[in-house]
Amino acid sequence: MHARSSKPGSGPRGVAAWRARAVGLVLAGLWLPAHADALWQFVDRDGVMHMGNVAAPQAPAGRELIWLSLPPGAARDAPAARKARALHELPGYAAAKPHLEAAAVAQAVEPALVIAVAAAESAFNPQAVSRKGALGLMQLMPATAERYGAPASADRSFVMEPKLNAELGSRYLADLLRLFGGDKELAVAAYNAGEGAVLKHGRRIPPYPETQQYVERVMRLYRGLVR
Repeated sequence: MHARSSKPGSGPRGVAAWRARAVGLVLAGLWLPAHADALWQFVDRDGVMHMGNVAAPQAPAGRELIWLSLPPGAARDAPAARKARALHELPGYAAAKPHLEAAAVAQAVEPALVIAVAAAESAFNPQAVSRKGALGLMQLMPATAERYGAPASADRSFVMEPKLNAELGSRYLADLLRLFGGDKELAVAAYNAGEGAVLKHGRRIPPYPETQQYVERVMRLYRGLVR
């Protein structure tokens, strides 16, 4: 649903599919109100993830359609509801959580918010690489990683190291929260589309569908973590 722009402050991450290595990732398991949009995804044979919140397509043969929020009627359908997996059941969650929490505390950011961003960005896959080149747990572009402390000569594996990636991503998120007066939704929108896009649109969430859906997803995950 999104792909990191090449530098902070640039336009929206305007592609609707990105290359995923965790083919079976799920961001489900957070019970949603009946009016919430249902989100789905599948990964095609080329490894490209397709996501949306309109009528779900038929996944290609051999590919499973995975609901990121509960599908329509799931609250009334026990078998469908049982298929929803909680955030803590995602592969990589247990290993990533300590790094994300420590990085958040070091930057005075709520750990739940950093964890929610990492869940939406990479599903806790430290080896995730987007089609635009965003790396690791927090899906950092190399230019952003350099801006927040990675050496200019650092290779991809260095930036993808989980502890460092969590630290750099948390620094960026902390700066965005300060820039937007602690407004979580605006900070999350800027993490997706760039701070320049949020400023350009009068300190409002930019009118880009992928950014609006990204903010909704991160905030839904965040609220589920702080219940």
